[in-house]
This record gives sequence, C-alpha cells and structure tokens, in this order.
Amino acid sequence: MATKPIKTNGRVRILTPEQGRKLFDRQARRHFKMSGKEFVRKLEAGEFGDPDDPYRPELMDLVMQLPLIK
Repeated sequence: MATKPIKTNGRVRILTPEQGRKLFDRQARRHFKMSGKEFVRKLEAGEFGDPDDPYRPELMDLVMQLPLIK
C-alpha cells in the first residue's frame, strides 16, 4: 500500500524565541495537560520514563521541540 505524500507549500516557518516558547507551551498543554515549564521539570526529573517509548509518540514529539525553548 503506497503512502500519500505530505502536502506542503514548500516554505519553512521561522519562529521568534517568543513564538517558539508559546508553541511549546501549547503542545505541552494539549498533550499532557500541563504548562511547558511543568513538562520540562517533570522530564528532567525522569517522571515520563523513556522518551523513545513507541507507545507514547506525543512524548517524543514534545522532546523534539525542546530546542524551541532553549
């Protein structure tokens, strides 16, 4: 079964540091019902376990967004 190509307009959106922090915070609230700051605190404390857990793709998605707030 062939996969459908992802539609894109061919543009990369560059975010300001403030926009990056807001995006990260929105995603943390959406997926984990907590602020971005709380997510980072819990991640650093090891409360989420392995971010590579294939049963928790939302965790890896947010971990990959960490550069937006650093």
